[in-house]
Amino acid sequence: MPSFKVMDVVAQAAALERDGKSIYHLEVGQPQSTAPAHALAAVNAAIASGDRLGYTPANGERPLREAIAQMYLDTYGVAVPAERVHVTIGSSSGFTLSFLAAFDVGDAVAIPMCSYPCYRNILQTLGVQVVPLETDDCYKLTAALLKSSVNARRKSGLPPLKGLILSSPANPTGVMLTPDEVRGLCATCDENGILFCSDEIYHGISYKDAPRAATALEFSQQALVINSFSKYYSMTGWRIGWLVAPVELSDAINRLNQNLFISAPTASQRAALAALQPAAKPELEGHVARYEQNRQVVLDALARMGITDVAPAHGAFYIYVDLGRFGVTDSAAFSAKLLDEIGVALTPGIDFEYPGSGRGERRIRLSFCGATADIEAGMQKLAGWWEQYLGHA
Repeated sequence: MPSFKVMDVVAQAAALERDGKSIYHLEVGQPQSTAPAHALAAVNAAIASGDRLGYTPANGERPLREAIAQMYLDTYGVAVPAERVHVTIGSSSGFTLSFLAAFDVGDAVAIPMCSYPCYRNILQTLGVQVVPLETDDCYKLTAALLKSSVNARRKSGLPPLKGLILSSPANPTGVMLTPDEVRGLCATCDENGILFCSDEIYHGISYKDAPRAATALEFSQQALVINSFSKYYSMTGWRIGWLVAPVELSDAINRLNQNLFISAPTASQRAALAALQPAAKPELEGHVARYEQNRQVVLDALARMGITDVAPAHGAFYIYVDLGRFGVTDSAAFSAKLLDEIGVALTPGIDFEYPGSGRGERRIRLSFCGATADIEAGMQKLAGWWEQYLGHA
């Protein structure tokens, strides 16, 4: 399995920090904030009460699954039975459980050409054939493009697509699909027997110019949705997430969860339940307001630097840029140079683009979920270095 390159950059940055070097972290999608105060209080109360915090049912404690189901009703107007909700160890185990339950060795599963690298890494490790699909000029995979692929495969006698995996808001681009675009993809998938795996981990993090975030569950009972408490709820290290499975996959996912993981950490489940309560909402929305401010800091700095080939970052907390016209042809070397010379950590685009496309070599992802002062300082450092780079390019 290939490495998850952003984690390689994180390790390199940590090594430099241990040696006393200041690092500006624009590489990893880890919020600077802690878990919500209500979540921390709930765990402290459970520990103080002497609760042993032992195993739970594999699909999670009932109150948490019911709270997640209630969230879908309150936020999207969708009734989701708690029996279809499975609590997972972050979204990462959710992907693994879903792919194991839904796909067989040799199945063809589509992903956008530019997407989260762990999709293809996990699928390929499981013996699934990954089919990269082109997107439009805004990095969106549309229903028309999906239909074109379905028809082309049919005419060529290739095996039909069994699945489609994508995220909105997307990593690394921040691109968001409109509700109509999500509806179109769901309809195309349902019409062609394709399981739509919707990664909704960045729901809740979108900005004033963004379309409404729509869950695939609004448009299809056959869709499989994966989410996590890592991003919007700032609970990365708590390793807690969930998925909503179609009825026909629910039992298989539960049995896989029993055998592979037993259950998600109980303390994290208690924290997650508290994070879902309305009283936690103001704190969480405060984080989103900070991300929006940080986003503008990055966009303004890039504009001053003359970098305009930028993906429309309507959600999540990433800016994805193409530096090809400035002569950048090796994003890994470019990122390593920045880290070594000025301590600015970025993620090379080769982590996200399908291997062999040649696009990742000229693209870079910047993350802006840190403290605003740190983002400002990092962009100032980057701008000074960039001016020198242009002078020697």
